Amino acid sequence: MNRDLVLRRLESQSDEILEFTRQLIRTPSPNPPGDEREVADLVSATLKSLGVGDITRVGADETRPNLIVEIEGTTPGPTLMLSGHLDTKPAGDMEAWATDPWDPVLADGQLAGLGSGDMKAAVAGMVYAAAAVKALPGFPGKLVLVFTADEEAGSVYGSKWLAEEGLLHADAAVIGEPSGITREWEAIHLISRGAALFKIRLSGTQMHSSISDRIKGINATVKMAELIKRMDDELLSYLRYEEHPLCPTGPTVNVGVMASAGVFYGVYPGNAEFGCDIRTLPGMSEDVLKADIQRFLDDAMAEDEELKAELVWELMVPATEISRDEPVVGSLERAATEVLGFTPELDAFPGATDAPYFQLGAGIPCVAAFGPGILPRAHSPNEHMDAQGAALSAQVYACAAVDYLEGRS
Repeated sequence: MNRDLVLRRLESQSDEILEFTRQLIRTPSPNPPGDEREVADLVSATLKSLGVGDITRVGADETRPNLIVEIEGTTPGPTLMLSGHLDTKPAGDMEAWATDPWDPVLADGQLAGLGSGDMKAAVAGMVYAAAAVKALPGFPGKLVLVFTADEEAGSVYGSKWLAEEGLLHADAAVIGEPSGITREWEAIHLISRGAALFKIRLSGTQMHSSISDRIKGINATVKMAELIKRMDDELLSYLRYEEHPLCPTGPTVNVGVMASAGVFYGVYPGNAEFGCDIRTLPGMSEDVLKADIQRFLDDAMAEDEELKAELVWELMVPATEISRDEPVVGSLERAATEVLGFTPELDAFPGATDAPYFQLGAGIPCVAAFGPGILPRAHSPNEHMDAQGAALSAQVYACAAVDYLEGRS
């Protein structure tokens, strides 16, 4: 009965949910530089207008707010958390956008705009799902919404800080990251792959470039180019990891995601560096990964006495995995089947999410991603998604919440 009530309410609010999503897109929150105040204000105001008023605003910095929203049931029971991040990546090359990134355009059944799929549509869906659950005549347990800052730049002001401060409490959590790769709602992602970020710094000979044909020097830029090519070809074979059925391609190695070298014209380059990221599997540890990369560098330097390369470690966010037997997974499957008309497969999310801080930091079993949109369009010019995605997400999240809270009580 409760499931029917939330579905009827949310189906009647489809246009309203779409318009709220557009309002969220119109409210910039790019990170960097990072400032979620305006979008947090909009979310709070909308929740209050829908009758949801138990909202706590917390953060390590006033410009980086997180919102914790609590909806108490009428009888004791479990706690389910729904979570989304309030920030987006920057728009990037403005000339590559066909429309203004912050002007949400509807065309051919698609909604275009920065952060549409990643992940303002899911945030909108969670807001309306929570209001629909709160309007029920009664339900057991508690529904919690956690809207985080800083997810796009490492979660230092967001889920990481919340976990360290002991502010996250639930029996299960669902993050609404875009869960499609080739089509929307493709999979319920049980794994959040980890992310290791590091730089390789190279040393050469800085001198006047006019004499490089007379005096032997080491061109740090050339050495960087050679090492990048070798690393791209060989580094994966150095990494130790256990194969995982949900990650059949293994870790993903991205070499040279950033690069810099030299000083200016007339100066033979004596320094260079490039950045890399590795998307890791469950079970891969920071110490072992560092050792594997260093072993690769040691072998490369042993074969080229002119190569001087140093590993500069930035950080590693570990991978997480939730068991397919966790009740929240079944609740999402049943809700998706009812609302979407099909049962999504179980898979691994290719990127990193807030899941490690929920699961490893706060001890909350966490579905890494299940939300509207598809990942290849995220972080890209002309980001777009199904215009009905936010409304569908509200129905999925509300049905899953009712199923989980009533089924666990």
